[in-house]
Amino acid sequence: MSMKEHLQQILQKYFEGKLNLKEQIDLSEQLADYRNNDAEQILHEEWGSQLASENFSNRSFKYLLDRVHHRIRLNENRKQINLTFWQTFQRIAAVLILPLLFSFLTYFYFQSYRSSKSPDNIAYAEIQCPLGGRTKFHLPDGTTGFLNSGSTLKYPVVFTRERLVELKGEAFFEVVHNAEIPFHVNTKNLDIKVLGTTFDVIANEDEKTEEVVLQTGKVDVSSRGGQPLTVMLPNDQLILNTNNLTFTTNAVETSHFISWKEGKLEFRNENMEQVARRLGRWYNADVVVEDQQLNNYTFHATFIDEPLDEVLKLISITTPISYSVVKRTSDNGGIFEKRKIILRINKLKINQFR
Repeated sequence: MSMKEHLQQILQKYFEGKLNLKEQIDLSEQLADYRNNDAEQILHEEWGSQLASENFSNRSFKYLLDRVHHRIRLNENRKQINLTFWQTFQRIAAVLILPLLFSFLTYFYFQSYRSSKSPDNIAYAEIQCPLGGRTKFHLPDGTTGFLNSGSTLKYPVVFTRERLVELKGEAFFEVVHNAEIPFHVNTKNLDIKVLGTTFDVIANEDEKTEEVVLQTGKVDVSSRGGQPLTVMLPNDQLILNTNNLTFTTNAVETSHFISWKEGKLEFRNENMEQVARRLGRWYNADVVVEDQQLNNYTFHATFIDEPLDEVLKLISITTPISYSVVKRTSDNGGIFEKRKIILRINKLKINQFR
Protein backbone atom coordinates (compact mmCIF):
# COMPACT_ATOMS: atom_id res chain seq x y z
CA MET A 1 0.00 0.00 0.00
CA SER A 2 1.39 3.41 -0.96
CA MET A 3 1.78 6.25 1.55
CA LYS A 4 -1.05 8.13 -0.15
CA GLU A 5 -3.43 5.16 0.06
CA HIS A 6 -2.42 4.66 3.70
CA LEU A 7 -3.26 8.29 4.51
CA GLN A 8 -6.59 8.03 2.71
CA GLN A 9 -7.45 4.98 4.79
CA ILE A 10 -6.58 6.74 8.06
CA LEU A 11 -8.64 9.82 7.12
CA GLN A 12 -11.61 7.64 6.25
CA LYS A 13 -11.39 6.00 9.68
CA TYR A 14 -11.14 9.46 11.27
CA PHE A 15 -14.41 10.55 9.66
CA GLU A 16 -16.00 7.33 10.95
CA GLY A 17 -14.61 7.90 14.48
CA LYS A 18 -12.61 4.65 14.45
CA LEU A 19 -8.99 5.83 14.86
CA ASN A 20 -6.87 3.93 17.37
CA LEU A 21 -3.95 5.44 19.29
CA LYS A 22 -1.24 4.52 16.80
CA GLU A 23 -3.28 5.80 13.85
CA GLN A 24 -4.02 9.14 15.55
CA ILE A 25 -0.30 9.63 16.17
CA ASP A 26 0.46 8.68 12.57
CA LEU A 27 -2.15 11.13 11.26
CA SER A 28 -0.90 14.00 13.44
CA GLU A 29 2.66 13.48 12.22
CA GLN A 30 1.64 13.49 8.56
CA LEU A 31 -0.54 16.58 8.93
CA ALA A 32 2.20 18.43 10.76
CA ASP A 33 4.69 17.77 7.93
CA TYR A 34 4.43 20.79 5.61
CA ARG A 35 6.35 18.88 2.94
CA ASN A 36 3.64 16.24 2.71
CA ASN A 37 1.82 17.27 -0.49
CA ASP A 38 -0.24 14.09 -0.43
CA ALA A 39 -1.79 15.11 2.89
CA GLU A 40 -2.82 18.51 1.50
CA GLN A 41 -4.30 17.01 -1.64
CA ILE A 42 -6.25 14.28 0.16
CA LEU A 43 -7.60 16.69 2.75
CA HIS A 44 -8.71 18.97 -0.08
CA GLU A 45 -10.66 16.11 -1.63
CA GLU A 46 -12.05 14.71 1.63
CA TRP A 47 -13.20 18.02 3.12
CA GLY A 48 -14.49 19.08 -0.29
CA SER A 49 -16.75 16.01 -0.41
CA GLN A 50 -17.86 16.66 3.16
CA LEU A 51 -18.75 20.25 2.24
CA ALA A 52 -20.61 19.14 -0.86
CA SER A 53 -22.78 16.79 1.20
CA GLU A 54 -23.72 19.39 3.83
CA ASN A 55 -26.03 22.41 3.65
CA PHE A 56 -23.69 25.06 5.10
CA SER A 57 -26.07 27.96 4.56
CA ASN A 58 -27.64 27.28 7.96
CA ARG A 59 -24.56 26.04 9.78
CA SER A 60 -21.56 27.68 11.41
CA PHE A 61 -17.95 26.84 12.05
CA LYS A 62 -18.74 26.53 15.75
CA TYR A 63 -21.06 23.66 14.90
CA LEU A 64 -18.32 21.95 12.89
CA LEU A 65 -15.81 22.49 15.68
CA ASP A 66 -18.25 20.95 18.16
CA ARG A 67 -18.51 17.91 15.90
CA VAL A 68 -14.76 17.38 15.94
CA HIS A 69 -14.68 17.86 19.71
CA HIS A 70 -17.46 15.32 19.99
CA ARG A 71 -15.42 12.81 18.02
CA ILE A 72 -12.51 13.29 20.42
CA ARG A 73 -14.75 12.88 23.48
CA LEU A 74 -16.12 9.66 22.03
CA ASN A 75 -12.59 8.31 21.92
CA GLU A 76 -11.97 9.44 25.51
CA ASN A 77 -15.15 7.81 26.78
CA ARG A 78 -14.13 4.37 25.61
CA LYS A 79 -12.99 1.77 28.14
CA GLN A 80 -11.06 3.55 30.88
CA ILE A 81 -7.51 2.38 31.63
CA ASN A 82 -4.75 3.77 33.79
CA LEU A 83 -3.05 6.80 32.28
CA THR A 84 0.08 5.90 30.45
CA PHE A 85 2.59 7.85 28.45
CA TRP A 86 0.81 6.77 25.25
CA GLN A 87 -2.63 7.80 26.44
CA THR A 88 -1.30 11.19 27.47
CA PHE A 89 0.34 11.53 24.08
CA GLN A 90 -2.96 10.56 22.43
CA ARG A 91 -4.66 13.57 24.00
CA ILE A 92 -1.81 15.83 22.95
CA ALA A 93 -1.98 14.41 19.41
CA ALA A 94 -5.73 15.07 19.25
CA VAL A 95 -5.18 18.69 20.27
CA LEU A 96 -2.53 19.03 17.57
CA ILE A 97 -4.72 17.49 14.92
CA LEU A 98 -7.72 19.68 15.71
CA PRO A 99 -6.35 23.11 14.69
CA LEU A 100 -4.76 21.64 11.58
CA LEU A 101 -8.00 20.03 10.45
CA PHE A 102 -9.96 23.16 11.34
CA SER A 103 -7.56 25.30 9.28
CA PHE A 104 -8.03 23.05 6.28
CA LEU A 105 -11.80 23.12 6.79
CA THR A 106 -11.83 26.93 6.95
CA TYR A 107 -9.85 27.16 3.70
CA PHE A 108 -12.05 24.74 1.81
CA TYR A 109 -15.25 26.27 3.13
CA PHE A 110 -14.36 29.67 1.73
CA GLN A 111 -13.22 28.06 -1.51
CA SER A 112 -16.59 26.33 -1.73
CA TYR A 113 -18.43 29.56 -0.80
CA ARG A 114 -16.68 31.58 -3.49
CA SER A 115 -17.30 28.82 -6.00
CA SER A 116 -21.00 28.67 -5.15
CA LYS A 117 -21.30 32.41 -5.86
CA SER A 118 -19.75 32.15 -9.30
CA PRO A 119 -22.15 32.14 -12.28
CA ASP A 120 -20.99 28.69 -13.35
CA ASN A 121 -22.21 27.12 -10.09
CA ILE A 122 -25.66 28.66 -9.70
CA ALA A 123 -28.38 26.11 -9.00
CA TYR A 124 -31.46 26.40 -11.22
CA ALA A 125 -35.04 25.25 -10.97
CA GLU A 126 -37.45 24.71 -13.86
CA ILE A 127 -41.23 24.83 -13.99
CA GLN A 128 -43.03 23.05 -16.82
CA CYS A 129 -46.69 23.64 -17.52
CA PRO A 130 -48.52 20.60 -18.96
CA LEU A 131 -50.15 20.87 -22.35
CA GLY A 132 -53.67 22.21 -22.14
CA GLY A 133 -53.14 23.58 -18.61
CA ARG A 134 -52.09 26.69 -16.67
CA THR A 135 -49.59 26.81 -13.81
CA LYS A 136 -49.13 29.48 -11.16
CA PHE A 137 -45.55 30.12 -10.01
CA HIS A 138 -43.73 31.93 -7.19
CA LEU A 139 -40.12 33.07 -7.65
CA PRO A 140 -37.49 33.56 -4.89
CA ASP A 141 -37.88 37.37 -4.84
CA GLY A 142 -41.65 37.22 -4.39
CA THR A 143 -42.48 37.68 -8.07
CA THR A 144 -45.53 35.65 -9.12
CA GLY A 145 -47.22 34.75 -12.38
CA PHE A 146 -48.74 32.09 -14.58
CA LEU A 147 -47.36 29.74 -17.23
CA ASN A 148 -49.56 28.88 -20.18
CA SER A 149 -49.98 25.49 -21.85
CA GLY A 150 -46.72 23.71 -22.73
CA SER A 151 -44.49 26.54 -21.43
CA THR A 152 -41.25 26.28 -19.44
CA LEU A 153 -39.69 28.75 -17.00
CA LYS A 154 -36.10 28.37 -15.76
CA TYR A 155 -34.79 30.46 -12.83
CA PRO A 156 -32.02 30.42 -10.18
CA VAL A 157 -33.09 29.05 -6.79
CA VAL A 158 -31.57 32.18 -5.22
CA PHE A 159 -31.37 35.63 -6.85
CA THR A 160 -28.00 37.29 -6.12
CA ARG A 161 -26.57 40.06 -8.30
CA GLU A 162 -29.41 39.87 -10.82
CA ARG A 163 -32.94 38.57 -11.26
CA LEU A 164 -32.95 36.69 -14.55
CA VAL A 165 -35.33 34.00 -15.80
CA GLU A 166 -35.54 32.15 -19.11
CA LEU A 167 -38.89 31.55 -20.80
CA LYS A 168 -40.03 29.18 -23.53
CA GLY A 169 -43.71 29.60 -24.32
CA GLU A 170 -46.10 32.10 -22.71
CA ALA A 171 -46.10 33.58 -19.22
CA PHE A 172 -47.68 36.42 -17.30
CA PHE A 173 -45.42 38.11 -14.72
CA GLU A 174 -46.25 40.26 -11.71
CA VAL A 175 -42.76 41.46 -10.77
CA VAL A 176 -41.86 42.66 -7.27
CA HIS A 177 -40.28 46.13 -7.46
CA ASN A 178 -36.55 46.39 -6.74
CA ALA A 179 -34.84 49.49 -8.13
CA GLU A 180 -31.36 48.13 -7.38
CA ILE A 181 -31.82 44.73 -9.02
CA PRO A 182 -33.80 44.82 -12.29
CA PHE A 183 -35.80 41.78 -13.36
CA HIS A 184 -34.92 40.24 -16.75
CA VAL A 185 -36.96 37.81 -18.83
CA ASN A 186 -34.86 36.18 -21.56
CA THR A 187 -36.52 34.48 -24.52
CA LYS A 188 -34.71 33.04 -27.51
CA ASN A 189 -34.53 36.49 -29.15
CA LEU A 190 -35.43 39.10 -26.52
CA ASP A 191 -34.14 40.51 -23.22
CA ILE A 192 -37.02 42.18 -21.34
CA LYS A 193 -35.88 44.37 -18.45
CA VAL A 194 -38.26 45.63 -15.76
CA LEU A 195 -38.08 47.03 -12.22
CA GLY A 196 -41.58 46.16 -11.07
CA THR A 197 -44.55 45.70 -13.38
CA THR A 198 -47.12 43.31 -14.88
CA PHE A 199 -46.79 42.03 -18.42
CA ASP A 200 -47.29 39.05 -20.72
CA VAL A 201 -44.62 37.39 -22.88
CA ILE A 202 -45.27 34.98 -25.74
CA ALA A 203 -42.18 33.16 -27.05
CA ASN A 204 -43.19 29.84 -28.56
CA GLU A 205 -40.24 28.33 -30.41
CA ASP A 206 -42.43 26.87 -33.18
CA GLU A 207 -43.88 30.27 -34.12
CA LYS A 208 -42.49 33.06 -36.30
CA THR A 209 -43.09 35.84 -33.78
CA GLU A 210 -42.42 36.75 -30.16
CA GLU A 211 -44.74 39.15 -28.33
CA VAL A 212 -44.67 41.34 -25.24
CA VAL A 213 -47.85 42.97 -23.90
CA LEU A 214 -47.46 45.45 -21.04
CA GLN A 215 -50.24 45.93 -18.51
CA THR A 216 -48.63 48.25 -15.92
CA GLY A 217 -45.26 49.92 -15.36
CA LYS A 218 -42.50 50.30 -17.96
CA VAL A 219 -40.40 47.77 -19.87
CA ASP A 220 -37.08 48.11 -21.70
CA VAL A 221 -36.86 45.61 -24.56
CA SER A 222 -33.55 44.68 -26.21
CA SER A 223 -32.33 41.93 -28.46
CA ARG A 224 -30.40 39.07 -26.87
CA GLY A 225 -27.34 40.62 -28.50
CA GLY A 226 -27.83 43.77 -26.39
CA GLN A 227 -29.27 46.09 -29.05
CA PRO A 228 -31.99 48.37 -27.54
CA LEU A 229 -35.32 48.01 -29.37
CA THR A 230 -37.93 50.08 -27.54
CA VAL A 231 -39.36 51.26 -24.22
CA MET A 232 -42.90 50.01 -23.67
CA LEU A 233 -45.66 51.77 -21.73
CA PRO A 234 -49.00 50.37 -20.49
CA ASN A 235 -51.25 48.87 -23.21
CA ASP A 236 -48.32 48.59 -25.65
CA GLN A 237 -47.81 45.42 -27.63
CA LEU A 238 -44.48 44.53 -29.27
CA ILE A 239 -44.40 41.88 -32.01
CA LEU A 240 -40.96 40.65 -33.08
CA ASN A 241 -40.49 38.88 -36.40
CA THR A 242 -38.03 36.12 -35.47
CA ASN A 243 -36.96 35.57 -39.08
CA ASN A 244 -35.49 39.05 -39.69
CA LEU A 245 -35.61 40.41 -36.08
CA THR A 246 -37.71 43.42 -37.06
CA PHE A 247 -40.54 44.53 -34.78
CA THR A 248 -43.73 46.55 -34.66
CA THR A 249 -45.61 48.13 -31.74
CA ASN A 250 -49.36 48.53 -31.34
CA ALA A 251 -51.78 50.01 -28.85
CA VAL A 252 -54.00 47.20 -27.53
CA GLU A 253 -56.50 46.39 -24.80
CA THR A 254 -54.24 44.43 -22.46
CA SER A 255 -57.00 42.51 -20.72
CA HIS A 256 -57.75 40.61 -23.93
CA PHE A 257 -54.21 39.20 -23.94
CA ILE A 258 -53.90 38.22 -20.29
CA SER A 259 -57.37 36.79 -19.61
CA TRP A 260 -55.98 33.31 -20.41
CA LYS A 261 -54.62 33.09 -16.86
CA GLU A 262 -58.24 33.15 -15.63
CA GLY A 263 -59.28 30.39 -18.02
CA LYS A 264 -60.73 32.78 -20.60
CA LEU A 265 -59.95 32.63 -24.31
CA GLU A 266 -60.85 36.03 -25.78
CA PHE A 267 -60.84 37.14 -29.41
CA ARG A 268 -61.37 40.82 -30.17
CA ASN A 269 -61.70 41.39 -33.91
CA GLU A 270 -58.67 39.25 -34.70
CA ASN A 271 -58.08 37.85 -38.20
CA MET A 272 -58.32 34.11 -38.71
CA GLU A 273 -54.58 33.58 -38.83
CA GLN A 274 -54.34 35.03 -35.31
CA VAL A 275 -57.36 33.01 -34.21
CA ALA A 276 -55.83 29.79 -35.56
CA ARG A 277 -52.51 30.45 -33.84
CA ARG A 278 -54.12 31.13 -30.46
CA LEU A 279 -56.47 28.12 -30.75
CA GLY A 280 -53.51 25.87 -31.52
CA ARG A 281 -51.56 27.20 -28.57
CA TRP A 282 -54.51 26.93 -26.18
CA TYR A 283 -55.61 23.41 -27.12
CA ASN A 284 -52.23 21.97 -28.16
CA ALA A 285 -53.46 21.41 -31.71
CA ASP A 286 -52.23 22.22 -35.19
CA VAL A 287 -54.84 24.65 -36.56
CA VAL A 288 -54.27 25.49 -40.23
CA VAL A 289 -55.96 28.23 -42.30
CA GLU A 290 -56.27 26.62 -45.73
CA ASP A 291 -57.76 29.64 -47.57
CA GLN A 292 -55.83 32.88 -47.07
CA GLN A 293 -58.98 34.75 -48.04
CA LEU A 294 -60.20 33.98 -44.51
CA ASN A 295 -57.85 36.63 -43.20
CA ASN A 296 -60.26 39.21 -44.57
CA TYR A 297 -62.63 38.20 -41.77
CA THR A 298 -62.26 39.01 -38.08
CA PHE A 299 -63.61 37.12 -35.10
CA HIS A 300 -65.00 38.41 -31.80
CA ALA A 301 -65.86 36.01 -28.97
CA THR A 302 -65.05 34.88 -25.43
CA PHE A 303 -64.79 31.24 -24.33
CA ILE A 304 -64.46 30.06 -20.75
CA ASP A 305 -63.03 26.54 -20.39
CA GLU A 306 -64.85 25.32 -23.50
CA PRO A 307 -63.59 22.16 -25.28
CA LEU A 308 -62.11 22.65 -28.73
CA ASP A 309 -65.03 20.88 -30.48
CA GLU A 310 -67.53 23.36 -29.04
CA VAL A 311 -65.36 26.34 -30.03
CA LEU A 312 -65.07 25.06 -33.61
CA LYS A 313 -68.82 24.51 -33.84
CA LEU A 314 -69.51 28.07 -32.69
CA ILE A 315 -67.01 29.47 -35.18
CA SER A 316 -68.64 27.54 -38.02
CA ILE A 317 -72.08 28.84 -37.00
CA THR A 318 -71.12 32.52 -36.65
CA THR A 319 -68.67 32.84 -39.59
CA PRO A 320 -68.43 31.69 -43.23
CA ILE A 321 -65.95 29.05 -42.09
CA SER A 322 -66.09 25.27 -42.09
CA TYR A 323 -63.60 22.96 -40.51
CA SER A 324 -62.42 19.40 -40.74
CA VAL A 325 -60.49 17.24 -38.29
CA VAL A 326 -57.63 15.19 -39.75
CA LYS A 327 -57.51 11.62 -38.56
CA ARG A 328 -54.65 11.19 -36.11
CA THR A 329 -51.97 8.59 -36.73
CA SER A 330 -49.28 7.17 -34.45
CA ASP A 331 -45.62 6.38 -34.97
CA ASN A 332 -43.89 3.06 -34.38
CA GLY A 333 -43.77 3.77 -30.65
CA GLY A 334 -47.54 4.23 -30.44
CA ILE A 335 -47.28 8.01 -29.91
CA PHE A 336 -50.06 9.95 -31.64
CA GLU A 337 -49.34 13.17 -33.48
CA LYS A 338 -50.97 16.48 -32.59
CA ARG A 339 -54.62 16.91 -33.40
CA LYS A 340 -54.86 18.77 -36.73
CA ILE A 341 -57.73 21.10 -37.67
CA ILE A 342 -58.17 22.64 -41.14
CA LEU A 343 -60.17 25.87 -41.54
CA ARG A 344 -61.58 26.75 -44.96
CA ILE A 345 -64.21 29.02 -46.53
CA ASN A 346 -67.77 27.76 -46.52
CA LYS A 347 -68.87 28.90 -49.97
CA LEU A 348 -72.52 28.13 -49.25
CA LYS A 349 -72.57 30.70 -46.41
CA ILE A 350 -70.16 33.32 -47.68
CA ASN A 351 -72.84 35.61 -49.11
CA GLN A 352 -74.45 35.88 -45.67
CA PHE A 353 -71.36 37.68 -44.33
CA ARG A 354 -70.78 40.20 -47.09
